[in-house]
Amino acid sequence: MKNMIIDTGDRFVINHCGVESFLAYRLSGEVLDLYNAFVPELMKGKGFASELILYGIHYAAMKGYRIKPSHPAVIRFLKVNKEWQYLSVFGLN
Repeated sequence: MKNMIIDTGDRFVINHCGVESFLAYRLSGEVLDLYNAFVPELMKGKGFASELILYGIHYAAMKGYRIKPSHPAVIRFLKVNKEWQYLSVFGLN
């Protein structure tokens, strides 16, 4: 399921059928802090959070940034998808 993701400058947003899911971020130097995520109850379990997190990771990788996984969903994603852990500024063992 590939949805259009919009970068608002502080959030990556998916608008699906008028319902928004987002991953909030802030940039500090060359570290992209992925600090807040929201998926409405109606949309949970459909992969929106994973899509947003992966988009944020790709965004960071393309810009040469590291990732600060401040939100539990981002930490879980990185623990499962170990191939992206090298971008993290924290050890996730």
